[in-house]
Amino acid sequence: MTEETKKRGRKPKPKYELVCEEQDYLKEIGCDLKWLDGLHEEYGFDRFEYLHKFRAFRCYKDSIHVDWVDVNDLALMNGKRRLEVIMLKHQPVSPKRAVINYPWR
Repeated sequence: MTEETKKRGRKPKPKYELVCEEQDYLKEIGCDLKWLDGLHEEYGFDRFEYLHKFRAFRCYKDSIHVDWVDVNDLALMNGKRRLEVIMLKHQPVSPKRAVINYPWR
């Protein structure tokens, strides 16, 4: 009887990093954080940082900020309605430099 040694698996590396201090607020308005999975898979973003002032996520690829997505655009891309009125908008990225292809852009 020989006992085989079991290899210990590595801890799975998270798909992407999420920096968000307002998760309770996002759940309250109906923003599902699983919606970010689609952006990660399609565009390869490795980090999302939520800025409550703009109600938007900064999208990072290889530790470089490349685009923004606000909670309303994120909801519209996932078949939902706008979640709230945003009074202070972020500076839009030029269409030539933009990474995310919105159907309405």
